[in-house]
Amino acid sequence: MRDWLRTHPMWVLLLPLISGLLVCRYTQWPVSLVSDTEFAYLDSTHTYRTVVRDYPSPRRRTQRVEAELLSLENSQTMPLHQRAYLYIATDSTGRAAGLRMGDTLLVRTAIRRGGMLGHFDYGDYLRMQGLVGTAYVPKDAWRCIGHNETRWHPRVWQHRLSQRLRQMGFAPRELGTLEALTLGYKEDIEPDVKRSFQTSGAAHVLAVSGLHTGIVYMVLWWLLTGFGRRKPLYEETGRRIALSLLLISGLWGYALLTGMTPSVVRSALMLTIVQIAYMCRRNAVSMNTLATAAFILLLLRPRDLFSVGFQLSFAAVGAILLLVPLIQSYLPHRVSRREWINSAWRYVVTGLIVVSIAAWLGTMPLMTYYFGYVSNYFLLTNLIVLPLASIAVTGGFLCLLLGTVPVLGGVICRLTEGVIWLMNTATGWIESLPGSQTALHISPLMVVLLYGAIVCGALALQRKLWWAIPCAACLVGFCYKYTIV
Repeated sequence: MRDWLRTHPMWVLLLPLISGLLVCRYTQWPVSLVSDTEFAYLDSTHTYRTVVRDYPSPRRRTQRVEAELLSLENSQTMPLHQRAYLYIATDSTGRAAGLRMGDTLLVRTAIRRGGMLGHFDYGDYLRMQGLVGTAYVPKDAWRCIGHNETRWHPRVWQHRLSQRLRQMGFAPRELGTLEALTLGYKEDIEPDVKRSFQTSGAAHVLAVSGLHTGIVYMVLWWLLTGFGRRKPLYEETGRRIALSLLLISGLWGYALLTGMTPSVVRSALMLTIVQIAYMCRRNAVSMNTLATAAFILLLLRPRDLFSVGFQLSFAAVGAILLLVPLIQSYLPHRVSRREWINSAWRYVVTGLIVVSIAAWLGTMPLMTYYFGYVSNYFLLTNLIVLPLASIAVTGGFLCLLLGTVPVLGGVICRLTEGVIWLMNTATGWIESLPGSQTALHISPLMVVLLYGAIVCGALALQRKLWWAIPCAACLVGFCYKYTIV
């Protein structure tokens, strides 16, 4: 135990922090994590002065707007400073779709908390995001009374880059996927494309996160090291520090361009810690690195612990760090005398397949709990989609940089569009396969049992075979709970 504490110092800080947050969340002692979302005016109609904090997100008959409720405008003005989602009805004039960040609105509506969506408590989810609720605003119940320019907000930059991509002649179906891959802007994805990615097990590709930030990191590393030719210079102190600072600046620049979404901030922070460790000649990729990133994020935003994105991203990376070395230790490093065959083996089998299995094991219990299904062809999907996604992300950045250059820009855009068409078609084909997903609803206890089986199985793979007994016990307990539920 003493050796474990010495080799995993960050977990000594992280575990008490997580335990304290869980106590605050479920007992409200000594503080409530959602006390700032208490709202005295729920379910009653009032007039509010609000300011738009994000660009409109189109829905079937409305435009969803994240707004800050500045004040209550009834017989007298009362300051509020709360956040809510406003669903503003669309009309033939397109007023709602034309809203911009910084618009000040006067709306008359009723704020509601949000109810249960199946097994999902939408109202509780909103409160954990710092939102007091949602409101439907009829088309004649609001007007714009002013605008404050917000030029330097990351979401403004994201929106401008999205507009730049729209001017390059992409087909609407491929444009929506490209915006999601490169910028994290998912409002233009066509519903059937989103459904096919979800069903085939490739939904993580559309969410800008560690995969995309990792691609940016590798591209920057290759460019700054002369496509790997100047790799020995990385050992020199001055060049190593300069290279690390450039890489860190590039990562956070990308995070700004994608609107500083939480998933990108998480991955950028973790890669920043990795790069700082490299710069200091320390072991970079480890569970301590992951714990450090989680500790910093939870100190800044404690409620992220209960965010689905936070849980999935850290579960995926943790499973990769824990399981990939164990699985690879059972696989041969060389399978042929030909070096190109060995390279292909390492990339496809010991790299792509093993990492995909580890990430799936890490996220499958949570995905099943939150979304109620299991994707059965996740491995086939990752083998096809991940290489295409890497090419598409790189092509998207080249389009943003060179898309307006005559001839060259057109060639890059058409090639990128072709790669995205192929990726959309592949996910649609996998979705159409029989048994592409299985409906499965599990309880929180069953999630704990599945993770217990995975952890005990990993310990058994370390040739501590007696851990196979608690692994089997967790699986038996899961099957028992599933059959009686």
